[in-house]
Amino acid sequence: MQINHTVQFQELLSITIYHGYYHSNQCGDFEVEFPSETLQIIKSYGIIVKQQHHKIIFLIDFQKDFNHFCFQGELKLDIKIRNRNPQFLHFTELPYLSNQCIHFEHKAGRNLLHHAENVTFDLCGVGTEDAGITGLIRITLNKENELFGIGPNEKSNLLPVRHTINFKERNVYWKYYIYGTSKYIEDIEYMYIVEKQFKDGVTFTNQGNVPLPNGKEAFLFTANHSLPLKERPSNQLGLFLNKGKNIENQLIKSLPCPNPRSISYDMNTGNFYVQEFIFI
Repeated sequence: MQINHTVQFQELLSITIYHGYYHSNQCGDFEVEFPSETLQIIKSYGIIVKQQHHKIIFLIDFQKDFNHFCFQGELKLDIKIRNRNPQFLHFTELPYLSNQCIHFEHKAGRNLLHHAENVTFDLCGVGTEDAGITGLIRITLNKENELFGIGPNEKSNLLPVRHTINFKERNVYWKYYIYGTSKYIEDIEYMYIVEKQFKDGVTFTNQGNVPLPNGKEAFLFTANHSLPLKERPSNQLGLFLNKGKNIENQLIKSLPCPNPRSISYDMNTGNFYVQEFIFI
């Protein structure tokens, strides 16, 4: 006689990571690790852990009877996340320091694992033993036996428990270096970069001719205020030429976002800058 047993899993807990830099808002830059104590809890409760692109999901056996005194009391989970994107600090509003750990903690009645809308500087601890950007998430479940142990019968109504982490993109000053062999280069003083869609859109200052490391020359345009770094343009910045008489040439309809790899810090101004080279 053959007995078929099908296990049905139910979502217990999920942690979703978002980031304003990404076009999808989904941040897949972290991998998950567990301290030995948390691994023991996962094993004892028969929890299955799955990591998706930007989400960590904890599953439990829907048919398992957790209404027993041995499952009573607080369930404390320490979850470690480790960043695997070497450019993450360039486009993220965090202290510009290596070897830092971000501390996240669950508070009752709050889905976010931080006190503000986005991750803030005060959550970041420096001087950790681990290299790079890591995070320590501390979650406490079942304080009143609401999920496991002898308690309310309708426990499934409280599941799943869902938490989120929101990272904010870094605001920096954008620079565009315009160079090339186009005939328009001769009229560079009439060239400008502007966001045309809005009346008071983003504008740039033409800072004139500057030498490049390869010995060539380019014309530098710098944003008049800081802009958020994005994976894809959210501001449609165009390169225009206007020599008067109401004649305007649109040379480039939409300039690319500067690459976050180019980020630099100017101690004189106290600002971060990114740059992009535009050939015309």
